[in-house]
Amino acid sequence: MKDRFFYPLLVLVIAGILALALLPGSRHTNLQPDEITRVGYLLSGSDLQKLTAAPGTEVSFKGGGEGVPLLAVLSSNNPRKFAPASAGVFSTLGPNYEAGFGGYDLEITITARAGQEKPLAEFKAGYFTVGVGDSGWKNFTLSEDFKDYSFTFKPNPPKSKPGNDFVGIWPGDEGKSNIMELKSIKIKVIQ
Repeated sequence: MKDRFFYPLLVLVIAGILALALLPGSRHTNLQPDEITRVGYLLSGSDLQKLTAAPGTEVSFKGGGEGVPLLAVLSSNNPRKFAPASAGVFSTLGPNYEAGFGGYDLEITITARAGQEKPLAEFKAGYFTVGVGDSGWKNFTLSEDFKDYSFTFKPNPPKSKPGNDFVGIWPGDEGKSNIMELKSIKIKVIQ
């Protein structure tokens, strides 16, 4: 392919990749903060494909056929202490979520199990905001069967224009590519 075609095409592909990376937070932007406070947040089924894997982590998907729910398969290929600071494999919540959840006690629930192959023993989960406080990582021990793993956190209200919030999972501190399977991420206001 000639350079005059290759480089413009390359720019279009990169722009498309960037647009898709920013897309996960836009799914619920039509919900108003008071609706978000009332109904919460749920990421499950085909929406799991909106998860983003930061450097050092990986996400793939299995199932999704007729009668078989889609699952996200998470692992880490780099020890967390050597990876750049990030939210691991994360779900992006748009600015309306930061406005809706800010100042309320939240219950964050991860429904997951150890992988069927190369099972992961433990994972970390956290709730992260842009500049108004993070939950920090919470440790959980995985079981062979799907189980709800929950923690609570109260994010501060946004100081100015709301930004994105993130629910992150770090699948294994050691980075040995052991696997966990994720069924859903739920957030509800408990106050």
